[in-house]
Amino acid sequence: MGIRIEHVTRTFDGVDVLKDLTLEVEDGAFVTMLGGLGAGKTTLLRILAGIDKPTRGRVYFDGHDVTNEPVQKLPVAMVYQQFVNYPSLTVYENIASPLRAGKGKKLPEKELDKKVQTYAELLGLSQVLTHYPEEISGGQQQRTAIARALIKEAKFTFLDEPLANLDYKLREELRGELKKILSQKGGVVVYATPEPVDALSMATHVGYMEDGEILQFGPLREVYRYPSRAEVGAYFSYPTMNLLRGSLTHDDGRSILHLGQGLDVDVSHFSEELKLSDYLVGIRAYNIHTVKIRDDLVPLKAEVSLSETIGSDTELHCCFADQPLVVLQKEVHRHRIGTEVNLYMDPHRLFLFDPDSKALVVKTFVE
Repeated sequence: MGIRIEHVTRTFDGVDVLKDLTLEVEDGAFVTMLGGLGAGKTTLLRILAGIDKPTRGRVYFDGHDVTNEPVQKLPVAMVYQQFVNYPSLTVYENIASPLRAGKGKKLPEKELDKKVQTYAELLGLSQVLTHYPEEISGGQQQRTAIARALIKEAKFTFLDEPLANLDYKLREELRGELKKILSQKGGVVVYATPEPVDALSMATHVGYMEDGEILQFGPLREVYRYPSRAEVGAYFSYPTMNLLRGSLTHDDGRSILHLGQGLDVDVSHFSEELKLSDYLVGIRAYNIHTVKIRDDLVPLKAEVSLSETIGSDTELHCCFADQPLVVLQKEVHRHRIGTEVNLYMDPHRLFLFDPDSKALVVKTFVE
């Protein structure tokens, strides 16, 4: 059945850090809770794992109220951002520790060893099982913490930014491994992260949190394709979605969206849905090009403020009509800061948001 929370609020020192959250996660889902610092992700995970209790509201596992159950009785495993391992135990004993610590029937040593070896192999730790945590790398320490959590084979697994302290290459490597391992385990996985790439590469479902609230939750593709608010679209995108100020005019039966410096887009096909005079116009970085690949692209000029190589891509940061504009280029390109570049925007790939409520009004394409 999965996890259900109803009207969960958590208050610290008179401040609501979680605000009346209601959420349902079905069995088999890999959920990424996405949001910046202070969004409430860690607090939500701690409540789901039973480590902390809500001030108000209820938590249900498979239809059973577990709000006040002690964490020791819950079928949960938790992985933290920090490398939480026992320094006096070898990697082998760290991984085995949850099976040795249980109050129930002890596993035969042969069966325990088989489980440790299985999870060590899954996480690339077979060669360091006799080492102590201080003798292995940061990546191996985090793998050890993950293996220790997974060996419990708990139905509900919670991971709080487990890749945050790793370098770029290790993050990329572990991201792929975690997706493979966790998608095979069944149950529910809830993974908190500030990184959109983590959600895009691993999750089946994503929730975007801000200031203790869940602004949107749903299947990954749905949230990405139809961000309900400008904040969701801007954050849940890699690189960030551009948000430009736009004003709408109607003339000779046509509806024209003016984005500044002569950049105009015909949105007549959606005129019946456009009741406002001003909009926030969202366009993803990969829908702006440095070459005119199609005749229907709209030209504009912008000034380069930063050219950054990310892996094998280039993020080109520009200034257009006194507004920031990010362009994603495939392959590595060099651009001098301060120079003017010709860009070409796809007018058929826009999101129009209400500038006050930030709610999505319409998007100009269907996927």
